[in-house]
Amino acid sequence: MLTKTPNDKKSVQEQANLWITRLDKGLSRAEKQHLIAWINQDKAHYAAIKKISFLWSDISTKHELNGLFAQKPEKNTQSDYLMKGFLAAGLVSVALLASSLLHDVNKIWLSPQQNITQQPVYQKFSSQYGEQKQVTLDDGSVVKLNTNTLIEVAYSKLQRKITLIRGEAKFDVAKDKSRPFTVISGHSSFTALGTIFNVQRDNISSVELLVKEGQVLVAKANVPVSKLLNAISSSQKTTVQQLTPNNNIIFAGEKVAIASGVNSTKKSLSAQEVKQELSWQQGVLIFDGEPLKQVLKEVQRYNAIKFLPIDTEMAKLQVSGYFKTNDIHGLLQSLHYNFSITAKEVAANTYTLSRVLDKA
Repeated sequence: MLTKTPNDKKSVQEQANLWITRLDKGLSRAEKQHLIAWINQDKAHYAAIKKISFLWSDISTKHELNGLFAQKPEKNTQSDYLMKGFLAAGLVSVALLASSLLHDVNKIWLSPQQNITQQPVYQKFSSQYGEQKQVTLDDGSVVKLNTNTLIEVAYSKLQRKITLIRGEAKFDVAKDKSRPFTVISGHSSFTALGTIFNVQRDNISSVELLVKEGQVLVAKANVPVSKLLNAISSSQKTTVQQLTPNNNIIFAGEKVAIASGVNSTKKSLSAQEVKQELSWQQGVLIFDGEPLKQVLKEVQRYNAIKFLPIDTEMAKLQVSGYFKTNDIHGLLQSLHYNFSITAKEVAANTYTLSRVLDKA
C-alpha cells in the first residue's frame, strides 16, 4: 500500500531525490503509477520533483518527467519554457520511453487537488495449484480465487473492472450504483451492481457463469461502461437485447456457458447443485454421477498431475462422492474399491489407469 510522505520540507526533498534516482535507472509500470500517486498526495511533492528535475543531467530522465508535467494545467514559468526548449532540441532517441510513460500518465493522472482515495487502482492477485485464496478489494468486494487463478483489478471513478486471466473466482460484490462491477473473461463481460456470482474460464473462448445471488448482465467484453450503466438502470428489455443479442440477464440459481461468443441455454440449478458447483470454496469436490473422464479433468485443475488417456468404457463410468481437492490418494483408492481401477505412476506425477474385471 502507498504510505503518505511526511510533509516537512526535508522529507519531501529526500523522497523527490529518491524518485529522480529511480527514474534514472528506469521505472517499471507499477513504479510509474506509484510515482504519480506520490505526486498527487500533495502540491509540495509536485513542486519538489519538478524543481530537482532541472538540476538533473540525464536527458531521458528529463523526458520522462516532461511526460508527467505536460499533463499539469499550471501557468508556464520561465523555467518551464527553458525546459520545453531544451527537450525539443534533442530527445528523439528516447521518444518511445516518453511515449510509454505518457500513456500511463494519461490513464491514471489526477490533479493534486483531488483526494488520493479517488486514484485508480491497479492490482494483480493469483493462487497456486490446489490453493484457494480470499482477497478483499478496495470497495469492500470479496473475491475468492480457486486453484491456479489469476485476476487483474482496475478500479476507477467510473467502473470497477476485473479481468479473469485464468482459472475460476467467486465475486461477492459490494453495492455501488454509480460504478458497475464488471468481470472480463475472454470475449465476454459479466456486470452486476451488487450480487454474488462465480466465473470459470477454461480458455479464451470458453467461460462459465453461475449466479448465486442477485443478477448479472452478460455482454461482449468491449461494451462501453456507459452502455452497461444504461442497460442495468433501464427497465426496457430492448436495451439489454441490443447489448446482448444472444441474451441475457442471468438470475440467482442460473448457470450459462459461453463458447466462441455464443451463450448456451440458461440452466436453472437446485440449491444442492449450486452447493456442488461452489464446493471448491471448502476445498472439496462433489461429484454426483459425472463421467470418470470429466472427474479426472476436474481433479487435474487442482493438482500438478496428469492422467494418460483411458478407454471409452472406463471414461463413461459414473462417479459420485466427496473428495478433498488435493487428496489424490483418496480418489485413487475410491476408484479401486468401487470400479476395480488400478492406478500406476509411470513417470513423475503421471498415472495410467487400468481396469480388470472378474470373468465369473
